[in-house]
Amino acid sequence: MAYGKKKLLLYWVYEKYAFIKMILIFVILLCPLIWRVVRIIFSRKHVNKIRNKNVTVGFFHPNCNARTPQENILWSAVEAIQWQYGNVQICVYTGDVGTSSKTILDNVESTFNIKLQHNIRFVYLKHGKWIKSFAYLGSMWVACESLALLKPHIVIDTMGYGFVNFIFKYVGGCKVINYIHNPLVSMDKLKTRHVILNNNQYMVTRRSPSALGISKGIGFLYGWTGRSADIVMVNSAWTEENINSIWKCPKKVHRVYPPIGLEKLIKRADRYWDKKDNYQIINASEFKSENNHELIMQVLSKLKLKLKPSIMEEICLVLINLSTEEDKDYIKSLKKLITQLNLDEYVKIYPQCKHANHLEEELVRSSYGIYAKVDDNVGSDIIAGLAAGQIMVVHASGASKDELIETGESQNGYLAKTVEDYVHALTEALNLSGTDKRRMQKSARRTAEQFSRRYFQKKFLEIIESFFKTKAA
Repeated sequence: MAYGKKKLLLYWVYEKYAFIKMILIFVILLCPLIWRVVRIIFSRKHVNKIRNKNVTVGFFHPNCNARTPQENILWSAVEAIQWQYGNVQICVYTGDVGTSSKTILDNVESTFNIKLQHNIRFVYLKHGKWIKSFAYLGSMWVACESLALLKPHIVIDTMGYGFVNFIFKYVGGCKVINYIHNPLVSMDKLKTRHVILNNNQYMVTRRSPSALGISKGIGFLYGWTGRSADIVMVNSAWTEENINSIWKCPKKVHRVYPPIGLEKLIKRADRYWDKKDNYQIINASEFKSENNHELIMQVLSKLKLKLKPSIMEEICLVLINLSTEEDKDYIKSLKKLITQLNLDEYVKIYPQCKHANHLEEELVRSSYGIYAKVDDNVGSDIIAGLAAGQIMVVHASGASKDELIETGESQNGYLAKTVEDYVHALTEALNLSGTDKRRMQKSARRTAEQFSRRYFQKKFLEIIESFFKTKAA
């Protein structure tokens, strides 16, 4: 008993030591940043940047030309403000030095189908790449550079760094709005024990005291700087729960679902509604271990024993890799597993998505979707399936459980955890009557519509409206 208490005491001591060391390192590394702040505040260049009478909104998004879902949020927000407040001056802080504003806006139109007014000012950041290299401290340094170049009334951080809030709020005197995609530190990292998935088995492991202490140190700093924001928008219930726990400012937090860019897919699905393959199942996701394709293969293998041979002959599972990089080892092991389980005749595998039209074609043709990722905080792959009118069978965790999949009166899919759960759910889904199937598909579509651009823009404008009223007054 005494030995056990001694071990607990040592664990606690090592954890606190790592926590304090993390805080001290942060403070030491802040010294150059403090000098930068002093120069910004007292330099004539900064003093001369007097704000115009019109409201100036600065979007802090150093990767604005990357054309990922995060940029969809940025440009949807910019479009909403241009549409609602014509006299507002918009600037975008970008690290894409050497890329012209015309090129960036042309990319926005071709990628996201958003045509913006060309009165946007791009503020080019020489140290934009520091964010990737030096994480949170890098983002604070780049925030200082942003203020040295232009100080807006309102800053909207659509990357969700969190650490920049303190700089923009107290150095720049700006109103600060965040959109958080993924919290830098989640509550799971602040627990002594955590659950991991290993070979389809859930295991409870104990964190080392140093890892826990460092995580708690970063979490403390993340909360301290993050809560400086005036408004915080989050993309899901999971993100909201974590931000509320770490930042401790629940009254500032609003859940606003991101625009997934489904308008084109929905229109195409409407045209092919009656042409779906009744037995095609799809998984369109990145070919990575976290998406647990191994479990899906085991489900299909056991499904052979459950279904009538006449139905099983019609089954086709389509696997599409959405990753821009091809993991050859992962694909090789996946193909090997398919062969070992005698599933070659039932599976079509695309190591690379040929093009957007091919993906859309397979999505609208499929009647079912199956996904096994644990704790997916947004579930964009699942949302695309819902928009295409698929009946989903997904893991009972994260956004799937909390927000996307209804199992009551408005049922649009099934939740599962084990291989047996998946087999049972998929068997039931495949045996649905035509009426029940159509009802669930329509329910799936209604869920997906919450992730449209118009829905996002409406919520976004409602939340920020008070800032513009204050300035107008």
